[in-house]
Amino acid sequence: MKNQIIYIFAILVGFAIFSCSQEEETELDTRLLVNQPIDPSSQPDELNKELIINGELQGGNMPSAKNPDQIRINIFVSSALITNDNYLFLPFSFDSNEQLKGIYIEVEGAQGHWDAPANLDPDENSFAVAIGIPNYIQKGDFVVSYRIYDQNNNVSEKKSINVSIVDSENRCGSGQSFPRVSGSDGITVKTYDMGDFPGIVNISYYMYTRKDRMDIRYNGEWVASTGPDLLESGKAPPYKLCNEATAADGFVSGGGSFSIPYDPAISREISIYVSGCLQGGTAWYFDVSCPSSGGNNPNPPANIICDNGQLLDTYDPSHENYHIYPKEGEELNTVICDTSVDPTCNARSVFNAMLEQSNFIAPTPDTSPVEDCKLTWVEILTPTNPIISKINYFDNSVTNYTMANQVDKFGIERSHLLHPGKVTRKVELIDGKVVVSTKGEGTGWAASINTFFSEIVWKKVDDNLKEYWDK
Repeated sequence: MKNQIIYIFAILVGFAIFSCSQEEETELDTRLLVNQPIDPSSQPDELNKELIINGELQGGNMPSAKNPDQIRINIFVSSALITNDNYLFLPFSFDSNEQLKGIYIEVEGAQGHWDAPANLDPDENSFAVAIGIPNYIQKGDFVVSYRIYDQNNNVSEKKSINVSIVDSENRCGSGQSFPRVSGSDGITVKTYDMGDFPGIVNISYYMYTRKDRMDIRYNGEWVASTGPDLLESGKAPPYKLCNEATAADGFVSGGGSFSIPYDPAISREISIYVSGCLQGGTAWYFDVSCPSSGGNNPNPPANIICDNGQLLDTYDPSHENYHIYPKEGEELNTVICDTSVDPTCNARSVFNAMLEQSNFIAPTPDTSPVEDCKLTWVEILTPTNPIISKINYFDNSVTNYTMANQVDKFGIERSHLLHPGKVTRKVELIDGKVVVSTKGEGTGWAASINTFFSEIVWKKVDDNLKEYWDK
């Protein structure tokens, strides 16, 4: 009897230990469900499996080329920078006599590939594949290869794109400004950590003459676009050749801007996608500001114009040389066009025209395009007066700031005759007419020269712009 009791007790103890072991094991299994970080440079298999692609993951490498003369990728992008928790887009154009049926995709070095459906007619000769990069993919480099195939199972030659996953930029609250981003063809993605305080993030762009497209993502959704409609979630921006790009596809020329409400409690990152048109020598740039008007933001971005501490935006009215023009009650305006007789006449179009040549914003022989923070030499009695121009796309204006101690092309140090001072050129709609207004302010020693000659100087600049617009 005693032995039976010991035996039953041992069974109960063993069951209790087994139960505890099971509970502990269950807890450990739950923890294992958390996604582990993946190094894209050394774990191609793991990376390949975790990509988010609208298709099926299959074993083995993707099929080899078959009758590649019947289907080919003729334009593609060879490299891309992107942050994790974002979409990588593979844009390409193709030639095929048959309907495009799908795309094979794989990470180089992985033992598996994706088969993504894509039903496109031969006349739809461009496409962009969306590939989601999860947030647990670490920084690093990898290569994505792909082929396309048609309804007759003809398979193209392989193309590849070198991908680098990088950190998002974080400068807000440090007193620094984000550097300008410029680029050309293909899809460029930049992601920004906008810091700890809410506000409005201003994004301005300039696309020059060739048409390009911009799309903005926040909190996992498309929130702004140069296109007529926002993209659907997970859909890639359209990809176009420069000679095919139109406003109907969201491709625009000239400048523009967006204001994005930002709240770090919702999401800290904003991603900007620029789709540069292909085969046209396109160029573009954009600028991003830290959140403004956040209310309780103790670390607003530093108010340094063009990262140059010499440029002054405010002046002391009590200074002995303080001047401002035009005088109160007067105007220094020139009508460029009339909306009632010119259907193309609007403030944005005239502003874009003004940015085409530097001699439309200042008295200078320089006819190269206006660029943000560009140094230009202007003629005020002498042709050696340096200015820096700051573009404001939000109110269609350019402000020229005088400079001191700038070295000219002959190696001679020069200062603007009217330094310190500024002139703002603004395009606006007044009573159905688009006008350019000019306002100057400063404390330079030659104040009397500035106010006396202002109307003559700026009338000539305005006439150059009007002549250009009329043509």
